[in-house]
Amino acid sequence: MNSQAKSEGAPEENAPRRFGTSNFYRFLVLSVAVFWLVTIGSEWISDVNGKLAEGSEIATDAVVLGLLAYALFAVFQRSVVVGTEEIRKVRPLWNDQSVQISEIRRVHVPTIESGLWLYTDPDGNPALTIFGGLEAPEELEERVIQHAPSDAAVTGLGHRANGSS
Repeated sequence: MNSQAKSEGAPEENAPRRFGTSNFYRFLVLSVAVFWLVTIGSEWISDVNGKLAEGSEIATDAVVLGLLAYALFAVFQRSVVVGTEEIRKVRPLWNDQSVQISEIRRVHVPTIESGLWLYTDPDGNPALTIFGGLEAPEELEERVIQHAPSDAAVTGLGHRANGSS
């Protein structure tokens, strides 16, 4: 029975883990949205001349509201999934991007900004960039580094180039 509990626990550790947008970034985007809605709404309500807004003003406001709606949707739906075989960046209305874990040759943890850069060619461009603003950034970094091949280099934030920290 005890061996069953251990074997049942192992898949949970290796199960794909989804990292969504952090509450701070959700609050930030939602605050900007409310600000814009209040600003646009107050312009429509308190028109100085009492006239209806012109067509160009309405079109501009509609574009701004559409972009705002997309930003809200995108921020609330974006995520990174760290699985056993691949790391996938999911963004609405864009193609998902992924990299096979076995192909990772270098993981760079930027020192100035938060996120991860994953390289399949250590000297080339990143195959996948994961920017900040996600929940549990330390756990995300730890999982990616743990799942990366043992010969993959880990650079940045005080990590040595040989992959050990």
